[in-house]
Amino acid sequence: MIRSRAVPFAVCVFALVSVGSGPAQTITGAVVRPPLPSPLTLAEAERLLVERSLGVENARHLVAAARAARQIAGFKPNPTLQLGAEQFPFASPLPGTVPRFFSTDSNAGAQPTYTVQVTKVVERGGKRELRVAQADESVQSAQFQVLDTLRQQLFQLRQAFANALVARENLRLAESIAQQYDRTEQLTLVKVRAGDLAPMETYRVRAGRLQYVQAVIDARTTYELATRDLLNLLNASPSDIVARNASAASAPFEIAGEFTDSPVGLSLDDLRAMTLESRPDVQLARHNLLAAERAVELARAQRARDVWASMEYQRVGDDHSVGLITQIPLFLYNNQRAGITQAEAHRRATEAVLRQVERQASTDVEKAYQSYLAAKQALTLYSTDNIVQVQRLQDIAEFTFRQGNTSLFEFLEVQRMTRQALMAFNQARATYQVSLWQLEQATGKPVF
Repeated sequence: MIRSRAVPFAVCVFALVSVGSGPAQTITGAVVRPPLPSPLTLAEAERLLVERSLGVENARHLVAAARAARQIAGFKPNPTLQLGAEQFPFASPLPGTVPRFFSTDSNAGAQPTYTVQVTKVVERGGKRELRVAQADESVQSAQFQVLDTLRQQLFQLRQAFANALVARENLRLAESIAQQYDRTEQLTLVKVRAGDLAPMETYRVRAGRLQYVQAVIDARTTYELATRDLLNLLNASPSDIVARNASAASAPFEIAGEFTDSPVGLSLDDLRAMTLESRPDVQLARHNLLAAERAVELARAQRARDVWASMEYQRVGDDHSVGLITQIPLFLYNNQRAGITQAEAHRRATEAVLRQVERQASTDVEKAYQSYLAAKQALTLYSTDNIVQVQRLQDIAEFTFRQGNTSLFEFLEVQRMTRQALMAFNQARATYQVSLWQLEQATGKPVF
């Protein structure tokens, strides 16, 4: 039975971005990615998605960049050191008085001057604290971006896995029916030799064999293509596959797992509340709004004038002196009001995005719930009792054919109907499974 593992893997990714780790790398910096086992379960595929996905890796690097930006935001302004050397006389009417680098000449208008000045910016208005608060929200947004990327890619992976599962079940069904037809063909030949059937039935049964062989070929091709889609989502190629044992080393890539028919025990209202509480893109939009609010506060804090305080040492000729210099900006042109207006406009835009994301999340969960109800109804049509009746009809038809009470044409028609019913049942199970995963993708948490 396939069970959802969205939250455990989301927690793993959150822990991964929290510690800043990632895929193992060699000394040269090349990423070393884990191999793929065959057969592959859904739990293993989800784990490999976290480790191999380029989308998750890209989002993880953005978290590292946001953390670096947060560290930069916490730095105090660097002090500046200014060194000056000026007023060196290089020409004089008196011989032997130039060049002069240190001594004072009372008859000269230019005296050698050396200046050492250290300047420190004193920030006012809590700008540094506001920058850090804004950067903290940006880090949170980046982390939820990782989780949202994983949420979307996890659903794509599960869809591909469901397609591969239904393709595998259809392949097994086609091979089983082809084997049944082989037995029917052998029985027909026996009946023809015994005189119970006309010789023409030999040609009829051999001609009918083509569609069953073709069905096996088509089903195998569909299964192989579905597994290639799965490999693509895992950023892997067939060369990355490692068989679990030596005897299976040359076997094609296979998947392992079964569909589930577990019901959802939550109401639509519960799912809506869960969505607005835990869905990563909603949390991302909320932290973006908080960052925008901190940006407004930071823009208002810019009206608090910073002070440049400088300490200066100066040597002029043979004289030494020290001094203090203070600089205060005058808001004659840019009075920071435009920056405040810009920040407030950005905050309002971010607030509108949050409302849009919340509305979209609610719509997604409503649509997913309706799809779940429809898939549940369809699965009920192919309940175990109905499938048993279809298979029992085929057993009866095969028995009556052996007894000579059913024609070959009637028996083949029953086999065709059975195959269609079982393929429809496989698709109904896959659709129901995907509807459960779609609910989890819409809510951001397990629902069954």
